[in-house]
Amino acid sequence: MSAAVDFISDVWFNLITWGVFAALSAINLLVLLYRTERGASLRPKVRRFLRRISGRDDLHWLDWRPLLVAATIAFVTVSAYGLLSGNYGCHPPGVSDPIGELSQGRAFLAGKNPFTVPDCGSTIEVPYGFAAVLIDAAGSLGGLPGIYVAWGVVALAIVPLVWLTGGNDRRYVLLYVTTSVLFVPLLSSQIDGATNTIVPTTIFLVLYLSARNEVLAAAVGGFLSTARFPNLFPVLGATGTFPRRRWLSFVVAAASFGAVTALCFAVWRNDFLTPVFLSQIGRRSFSLNFYGVLLFQNWLPASTWIEELQAALTVGLVFYAFFRVRSPARSVSLVLVGFALLTPFLSFNILVWLLPVALAGARARWYLWFAAFVGSLNYDLGLNVWAWDDGITWPSQVMDVVFTALLLALFVELLRAEARGEPTDTPAPPPSAGASAPAS
Repeated sequence: MSAAVDFISDVWFNLITWGVFAALSAINLLVLLYRTERGASLRPKVRRFLRRISGRDDLHWLDWRPLLVAATIAFVTVSAYGLLSGNYGCHPPGVSDPIGELSQGRAFLAGKNPFTVPDCGSTIEVPYGFAAVLIDAAGSLGGLPGIYVAWGVVALAIVPLVWLTGGNDRRYVLLYVTTSVLFVPLLSSQIDGATNTIVPTTIFLVLYLSARNEVLAAAVGGFLSTARFPNLFPVLGATGTFPRRRWLSFVVAAASFGAVTALCFAVWRNDFLTPVFLSQIGRRSFSLNFYGVLLFQNWLPASTWIEELQAALTVGLVFYAFFRVRSPARSVSLVLVGFALLTPFLSFNILVWLLPVALAGARARWYLWFAAFVGSLNYDLGLNVWAWDDGITWPSQVMDVVFTALLLALFVELLRAEARGEPTDTPAPPPSAGASAPAS
């Protein structure tokens, strides 16, 4: 009887998962087509539909509030089901990521080491830095539901932040982001999806603040990057686009991150350094980029030269963005896409980091749609079903290569768009007194 119930539950879960994936992919594609010549034949139908629901045939009636409500309902529904059904509890043999987050928050509040905590009868290392520890600590006051509330606030903050950074085309950009398969499905399906939204949330917040107070934007970006240390790279790159205090902002962002990191090391030493930095730098469990092929075939050498090369190329990319890129949205997008190409551990949840690419222009959004589609299909089908359940790895490896090619094409497009001086969807920061605004 139990086996039959589990089978029915799995069938329903798969039906819902694939239904949501198909629906959002189609809607997101429709949003793209609506604003391009490719969708000229569809535009009259879309306008008639808009006229029926709003009385207007454009998006000027739409703002961020209904989209935030819709995303919140989806997140709350999925989270409540997981909590009430016990799916987020302990299921041997294994650990529960939400319980690990809860244990981290409680350990910090009790004055204990928050980076090595108990989880379902075992002990785990939690790889989330200090900013994430504070969020877990606040959420742990409400138990396991509190963890989901705390990270839900972080994740859903993307909606108003995209509205604030989307420029004159904010309605269209926000509709694109909220219908992407990299948004609601990722932040709702796993706690790791919600926690990884700290990266795009930080980027959007930095872009918003930079147009008002560049030094404050850098300080906030540096501090929040302690949650996921690679987030510091796009923040540092973006400071090069600050027209008034870019060097000061670079130093402030680095100092903010460095001061918190040094304090954590002084308190917890290697108990902090190993899980947050060292273990993550060398992590190679699986990857959605071309490293996935190397990992499946056991072609990836055990030496650290790959990580050293990755670090050198990433630092070089940060300085390229700092010195050569003048568009804030394109600067962060270049670094994020470059990191996704270089990292030997590109998990499905990390794909949510790519959401700021939506601000980098129309062509970038097309590449992002294809990358989101292939990456999601790879994880949900290529890995979860064919590779891990059935032992058939070649479809996932093919999609690894396709996904890498899409990322590379997106990276080249961002470089070419910057060279052409094409505008993005973010409002440029105000120029310094007596100077003209840089080209975006």
